[in-house]
Amino acid sequence: MRFFGSQRFLVVYSGLVTFAFSLTVLFGFVMRPAMAALEQTDTKKVLDEISVKKINIVEPNGTLRAVLSGSAGFNSGQRAENGPVRIAGLMFYNEEGQETGGLVYRGRIIPGGQDADCTLTFDQFRQDQNVYLHHEEKKDAQTFRIEDGLTINQRPDWTGVNEEFGIYDQMQKLSAAQREELQLKSAQAGKIFARRLFFGVQRGVQDGNSYNDAGIFIKNKWGRDAIKIFVGDDNKPHFQVFDPFGKSVIYELNIPTR
Repeated sequence: MRFFGSQRFLVVYSGLVTFAFSLTVLFGFVMRPAMAALEQTDTKKVLDEISVKKINIVEPNGTLRAVLSGSAGFNSGQRAENGPVRIAGLMFYNEEGQETGGLVYRGRIIPGGQDADCTLTFDQFRQDQNVYLHHEEKKDAQTFRIEDGLTINQRPDWTGVNEEFGIYDQMQKLSAAQREELQLKSAQAGKIFARRLFFGVQRGVQDGNSYNDAGIFIKNKWGRDAIKIFVGDDNKPHFQVFDPFGKSVIYELNIPTR
């Protein structure tokens, strides 16, 4: 009993109290940022409205997987090499952070009409769009064209992209006849893009003649017209088969008129 009333007890008791208080302060100092971060992570915010220029969706390792942006957010890299980019929308990226498609749109008044399109695209791996659902329209003093439908393309493997675009650059330096020859030769070798299928409606004016065709338009692997099944501007059904070079009709089903 003498110990609890002694000076030694008071010294020990004071030391223990001081030590406990120090631990409490230290624990609060260390854990406060962690608890705040945890609270912030678990908090779900509900906003009535938000205005942003660009939203990036990324994996935990930082790999870009999607971007929702106005046109300014897409004005960088290769997209801006040929001038300001007008598209806005949602872009998708694969596991390597490479662009793999998207939902994009644009549209504005131009002298004599309008220039607009809205497209949902699916890209070949490290290539350009292979499948796309689209609305496109262009109207000015010289042109009128509206196209609505599904298009399917074929492209060479991504390992041949440099050669492919080298061919396109070479085409720009050739005459029309030389360009046609190189295009056919390259398509036959599978070294360039070829449009294979369009399902939809094409209408407008070309060379002073109006057209309004709804149907299925199939091209061969060289990108040349092969089969057309459509209802034309004359409001009649048509079935046409073309030669391998897509230059002439070798068979046409004529529907008798009553």
